[in-house]
Amino acid sequence: MSKELIYKICIFGDRNVGKTSLTQTGIQKKKVRPPVCIDFAIKNLTINSSKIILQIWNLRSDPHFQFIFPIFIKGISGGIFMYDITNYSSIKNLEKWLTLFKDNLSNDKKKIPLLMVGGKLDLHKERVISRKYAEKISKKYKIVKNFECSSKTGENVDKIFDFLTRSILKVESYS
Repeated sequence: MSKELIYKICIFGDRNVGKTSLTQTGIQKKKVRPPVCIDFAIKNLTINSSKIILQIWNLRSDPHFQFIFPIFIKGISGGIFMYDITNYSSIKNLEKWLTLFKDNLSNDKKKIPLLMVGGKLDLHKERVISRKYAEKISKKYKIVKNFECSSKTGENVDKIFDFLTRSILKVESYS
């Protein structure tokens, strides 16, 4: 008997790191555009005969939209901190984003899987953040896994959502 499960994923990070591109790449359903401060999309997956619907929420990183962050992450099942491998300052702000993220999680006892994703892998020749450095940072902050992707080519995009979904299923005890 298959189940249908719905999970809310939030993507956050600095401006121009590729959050919107990641949200739009490989999405089967048309993007819905709620208020200007949030991009929203639906991604369907099937894992272990369960139909999974991911609601992907991308908060605009403009400081004047950060007041909505507590509402934005309410009820999330997983998160993605995104940085740009060609822009050092985008990873430098990880601690600020993690603090904002963790301070606004609900008091649920469950653990929320969090990934770190380096975008713009297609620009690898302009890389300023090495994989080794990103791995070190992700371990320091106890982030489940670090990925790199290219939304332009689609490289690793499906792997990111598949891995995050499987991590959520573990936390939710469905795997």
